[in-house]
Order: sequence, then structure tokens, then C-alpha cells
Amino acid sequence: MKKLLLVSAAILAVITLFNVKANAQTPLSATGTVPLRIVLSDAIAITMKAADDVEFDYTTAADYQGSKTVPKTGHFTVVSNRAYKVAVKALAFTPATSGNSTVVPLNIIQVSVGTSPTVGTFNTATLGTTDQTLVTTSPATIAASYNINYTIPTAAALVGITKDTYATVVTYTATQL
Repeated sequence: MKKLLLVSAAILAVITLFNVKANAQTPLSATGTVPLRIVLSDAIAITMKAADDVEFDYTTAADYQGSKTVPKTGHFTVVSNRAYKVAVKALAFTPATSGNSTVVPLNIIQVSVGTSPTVGTFNTATLGTTDQTLVTTSPATIAASYNINYTIPTAAALVGITKDTYATVVTYTATQL
């Protein structure tokens, strides 16, 4: 009986030794948690291409006989996290020469989207002093670059106007839908 107890104790000691050795080889670890959130806000921006003036030159008789288009590649870029629209308007033309009270109508100029971007719903807007819709709807984007065409379809409204340089400022407004 003593022998049986000694053998049992020896076996138990060996098993305990192997178990301790096996546990010693297992690396210790600990875990921790941290909350993570993404906070989204609506954001929209429109950036005009630097030094991208639009100029129509009427210097010859042939200039007055047809339509003229001034294309502007990458004229402005829109960033918006939601669908948006774009409107265009301008101030009244101002002659460079003081004392010149000649009025050049804004509505002789049409503004349209060229070949880029390829998604969205576009209109040809007739320039005026109130917002005219150029882009009815366009999807959210991180950088939609717009090619814009400025067109005077006929110079008839320019015939008889005092020679001068007439200037205005065109404003584009991007609004989320």
C-alpha cells in the first residue's frame, strides 16, 4: 500500500511538473477596449481655377458675324459629401471708361458644362443677376472638376454698343440637396 501511494505520488508529481512546464510556455496576454466613433458633418466647397479669366474679343467684322465660345478646362472643382446643385449669376456689366453709360445685357452669354464631369444633370444657363441653375443634381464627390463653356450665340445685341471694355464678376454657388 505504501508502494502504491509512493507510485501515485510520483505520478502526480510528474504530471504537475509537466503541467507547470506547459503553462510556463504559454505567453501571458491582456486585453483592453477603447470606443471608436466616426463623426460626419455635411461639407461642401467650390474652388475656382486661379487666373482663369474669361474674355470675348470682338476686333474684326467676322467676329460679329458668328457665335463665339470660350472654353475653360477645369474651371472649378466641387467637393461635397452629399448630392448638390450649382447655380451661376453675375453682376451687371461695367464699362471701363468713366462716363460711358452704355448697357451690355448679361443675357447674351450662355454658360454650359463641357465634357467633364460625366455624371449629373446639366443645363445651359443664360447669364443674369439672379441664380440660374447650371447643375440640377450631381452625386457626392471628393473632387468633381468642371469644364465650362461661355458662349455668345449671336453678337446682334453687341452691334451699335459703344466701343469699350465691359467687365463683370461671375459667381458660382454649389448647394447641397
